[in-house]
Amino acid sequence: MKFVLILFFVANSQIPDYFHKTDYFDDIDLSGCSKVDNVSTDPYINTYTVNPKSNKKAFILFGEHARELISPETGIKFLQHICKNEIQTDFQLKVILNLNPISRRKVEKGDYCLRLNENGVDLNRNYDAHFLQNQDPQMQTNSGKIPFSEVETRVVKELLDDYQPQVFLSIHSGSLGLYTPYSYDKIQTQNYDELVDILNEVSKDHCPQCDIGPASKNVGYLAYGTSLDYAYDQEHIPYSFIYEIYHHSVHLENEVKLAHVKHAKQEPQRQSFLEINDDMTPQECFERTMTGIQKIGVMQQERHQI
Repeated sequence: MKFVLILFFVANSQIPDYFHKTDYFDDIDLSGCSKVDNVSTDPYINTYTVNPKSNKKAFILFGEHARELISPETGIKFLQHICKNEIQTDFQLKVILNLNPISRRKVEKGDYCLRLNENGVDLNRNYDAHFLQNQDPQMQTNSGKIPFSEVETRVVKELLDDYQPQVFLSIHSGSLGLYTPYSYDKIQTQNYDELVDILNEVSKDHCPQCDIGPASKNVGYLAYGTSLDYAYDQEHIPYSFIYEIYHHSVHLENEVKLAHVKHAKQEPQRQSFLEINDDMTPQECFERTMTGIQKIGVMQQERHQI
C-alpha cells in the first residue's frame, strides 16, 4: 500500500501561493503521462488514468465540495509529480481532479463559502449508501431528493462500476485526519485493523497530528450518503479512505489535546469547516481556504529533509 503513503506526502508538498482556476483544470494537458477521458460535458468533468495496464487499481476523487480549493490543487500537484517521474507507482490510477466545476467557478468569483453543486446539493450526501434525505441551508448538507439525483455522483458511480478498483480515496479539507468508513455510524468495518495499520504508516511519516479512525468518530458529526461509505459498502472496495488534509487552525493538535483534558470522560470536540454560521462572511471562508494552501507550503519547508 505504498501508493497510499505517496498521496499524503504530495498533499504536504509545496503548493504554489496561488490556486488554479477551473479553466486550468479543463484545459490542462497531461496526455503525455496519462490517458484523458471526458466523462461529462455538463458539468465538464475529465478523468486521468495512469498505468492503464496495471491490475492494481486506485480511484482518487478531488473537489467534491467547491470551497475546498486545496483538494483539486493537491490533485494537480500529484499528477504533475507523476508526469515528471518524481513519483513512481505500479498502481493504475484513475483520477477526477475537479468533481464540482460549476460551483467552483462561483467560489472563484467570490462565493467563498459555497459547498454545494449547481443544484444546491451536497455531492457527498447524494450516494446510495445509508442515504438520508436532509436539507440544512446553514450547514449546506442538502442530500437531494433521491440518491444519485446529480450528474456528478452518477459519473462517480458509473466509473466505479466499470473500473472496480481495490483502493478508493476522497480528498477533502476542513479537518486534519486520515479516516476509514463509516461516516453514517460510529461502527468499524470488518477490516478496520488493516485499514488503521495503513493509516498509521501515513501518520507516522507525514502527519503525526492527524486523527485516525472512522470518519464518524473524528469529524464531529454523522454523514449519510457519502462517497466513502458507498465505495466500501456498495462497490465493495476494501481499501476505502477519506483524507482531510487541512484544518484552518494551526493549533488543532493542541485544541484536541485540551479537549481530552477538559472532557476526560467524553470524546474530544472536533472543529470542522462544515461549521459555518450565519455570521461568517465570504472573506472568512476565503481566508480559511487560502491560508490552507500557504500553510501546506510552510509544512513542506519544515519537512524538507523528508
